Amino acid sequence: MMHVCHFTNFAPRQSGMYESTKDQIKYERRCGLQSDLVDPHDKHKDGRDVVDDGWLSPVPWSVAEKADVWVLHSFIPEKIKHLFKDKVTVAILHGPTEHMLLKEWSTGLKEQAINLHINIMWKYDATVCINQHEYDIHKIYDEYDKLHYIPNSIDLERYTNDGMVWEYQAHPAICSFDVPRLEKLPAHAIWMMPKVVEKIPTARMNLFSLTLEPIAMWRNLFVRSHAREMQTLCETIQLENNNLAPFMRGADMVLNNNISGIASRVSMESMAMGVPVISYGGDYTPYVARIWDLDSLAEQVQKCWTDLVLDKAGVKRKTKAYAVKNFDRGKEVKKYVALYKELMEKKHG
Repeated sequence: MMHVCHFTNFAPRQSGMYESTKDQIKYERRCGLQSDLVDPHDKHKDGRDVVDDGWLSPVPWSVAEKADVWVLHSFIPEKIKHLFKDKVTVAILHGPTEHMLLKEWSTGLKEQAINLHINIMWKYDATVCINQHEYDIHKIYDEYDKLHYIPNSIDLERYTNDGMVWEYQAHPAICSFDVPRLEKLPAHAIWMMPKVVEKIPTARMNLFSLTLEPIAMWRNLFVRSHAREMQTLCETIQLENNNLAPFMRGADMVLNNNISGIASRVSMESMAMGVPVISYGGDYTPYVARIWDLDSLAEQVQKCWTDLVLDKAGVKRKTKAYAVKNFDRGKEVKKYVALYKELMEKKHG
């Protein structure tokens, strides 16, 4: 039995990268692999008595030392890197290039960006991009023809219409679920609302996943607006949450804040439950706004709401059908299994 170890932080409900790795491990095990999660931080070196969802725990580094395949998500501990050359190595690039470049620039070049990904591509046996946008960029630097594209996906069994549904008071209930990032700034979800209510007076924004550290910044966006209008146009303002599914099920529409337009994880999750998404690009939704353009965002909200009023059941059915067809980790994981086998054959014969 092939043994695959995935190196990522053990961070249930706090990290999209962790949740993606969790989905990967679940379906690799269904394909007959011994698939494990390895947290590269010292506190997990010998394993820890922590279990997510009743089945997933980080294994000790000593278990990873005996594995056939190492899959990089975050980083590999220095103390076991001497075994790197003996393993089949695969890197999955979760970090968007624009985010890394902006981070490099904003930190005064203290952190590497594209060079880090180039080094990974050249060093690992295979590197996987999870969306076409990233693949197109990295293919420019694929010196040794080791780059692969396997679309991002989710565990559709986790995101169904069964379960608790949050009841919003105002409709349309527009929701933003993205954790703020340089390339996923939810500020425009707030700033578009005066233009949205000009078209749909009953509309309200619902913000989730705001981080605690810059909360004063978010507070000022609301309370320092004229007559605190921005606060009145938001029904729900939440920090990070351990379970967004009930809020997704109850939403009328979701705003994908990612300026690259790719289907973010929360967009895929929402669509799997039949909730339409407004984005800045992508062929997965008919509701596409110009980046950060408040008038364009309001127009797309109105377009989506009109469709929902005319045929809510039809919109939800089409949205869910697209997600089932295009975002199924159970289908996409088979491509990873085939890649592992191909690399094992090349390395060990």
